[in-house]
Amino acid sequence: MISEIDPHGLIAKSLSAHSRIQDFDSEAVGLLKARTRTFESGSYVFREGMSFSDYVFLISGYLFCQKQTSDGYRQIVSLIIPGDIVNPENRFVNNLDYNVVCAEKSSIIYVQRSEFETLIDSHPSIRLALDLRTTAESRQLREWLLNIGGRSARTRVAHFLNEFAARTRLRGLSDGLHFSLPMSQEQIGDSVGITPVHVNRSIRSLVEGGLINHANRKYEIIDLDGFRQAGQFSERFLLVNDLPH
Repeated sequence: MISEIDPHGLIAKSLSAHSRIQDFDSEAVGLLKARTRTFESGSYVFREGMSFSDYVFLISGYLFCQKQTSDGYRQIVSLIIPGDIVNPENRFVNNLDYNVVCAEKSSIIYVQRSEFETLIDSHPSIRLALDLRTTAESRQLREWLLNIGGRSARTRVAHFLNEFAARTRLRGLSDGLHFSLPMSQEQIGDSVGITPVHVNRSIRSLVEGGLINHANRKYEIIDLDGFRQAGQFSERFLLVNDLPH
């Protein structure tokens, strides 16, 4: 339930995924003044070209970012999961060049720009965490480009599902083997550049191959190694941090 979520704790946990932040950093995040708003499934959180001033964080539900052509073609370019900052470019620009849409009922919090940027300026660890998050998002985008341009339909879908499973596991939102993906087959298709028919065939092939179970947008990975091979997937591109190796 939304009421049971600690939004500030979720943000601090998300920041620490890529860089060490100390207890006093987390405490400073907890002092941020924030207002919460809930959106229904299918609602637009932002529309392309919309101006804004606040920083926005997702605390429950899932969002996707999309670009659209003048004749109606849609390309979903990224997914936003709880703890993510919705508009990280707010440090440099005050409008978005894409739409942000709710995949399901979702809640976000708004933090005033001046307050959050004061936090960034006074906490170098938080600034580094944000920079590393930007690096992580760039790596994910390159992987998405390769997925769309260089893989078969079945491999694209398997890679997409593997990435979602890994990201939710790393964020503590799933065990990585059982997860709910609140997206239609049309939306999955718009994420990987194929038709809903090809998405359906690809998922059915993965099920018939004994790699996953699937029912009502719920997935269970049965053969993790086989499923990762089917998607040509390695989670290395998700693991960006400042820790020595």
